[in-house]
Amino acid sequence: MRTSIAAPDPRAAFFDERASTWEERCYPPEARDRLSQLVPLFGVKKGDTMLDMGTGTGILAPYLRELAGPGGMLLSMDVSMEMLRHAAQKEAYSNGLVMQATAMRLPVQDASMDIVICFAAFPHFSDKQGALNEMYRVLRPGGRLCIAHLLSREELSRHHGGYSAVAEDKLPDDDTMRGFFTRAEFPEPAITDIPGRYLATVIKE
Repeated sequence: MRTSIAAPDPRAAFFDERASTWEERCYPPEARDRLSQLVPLFGVKKGDTMLDMGTGTGILAPYLRELAGPGGMLLSMDVSMEMLRHAAQKEAYSNGLVMQATAMRLPVQDASMDIVICFAAFPHFSDKQGALNEMYRVLRPGGRLCIAHLLSREELSRHHGGYSAVAEDKLPDDDTMRGFFTRAEFPEPAITDIPGRYLATVIKE
């Protein structure tokens, strides 16, 4: 496991302060059960090179590694160094890379990823169009992008509303989201927005 460091994002302090208890508070057994049902919908295949954008404490890492198998490669990024310290523990005995970076400026080569996964993170990106442009850049043709949450758009808005630092961090409505994808040169995404789940997926042509 290797770690790379970049300049911090203004939101990093909010997540740094909560890193030590994040999984205990946000992912109790019921949430983990739903997560285990969500992750297979991402379409990860054996041997995939994966980018986990906004990895947090690396909650997805065990699921992704199981799906991709020993030939897979996982690159995990976040703006919060404290979150990444926890994520790095999950990657300590792997060939994965954990790095601090912003979604709007990924230190990743063009067309190098088989799949980009953005779980529980997209609303926090200060420039959502810029982030999607970067996701397009790093995906190979035929690669898959998944933006996902364990809450619907409305549920997530209510949840974030309870914290002043992220109260305005919202998922765009479907028309706005489709516009972001189109301007990033993606095809139109498939969007599921139901109680307990949000999933937007697209394949780069």
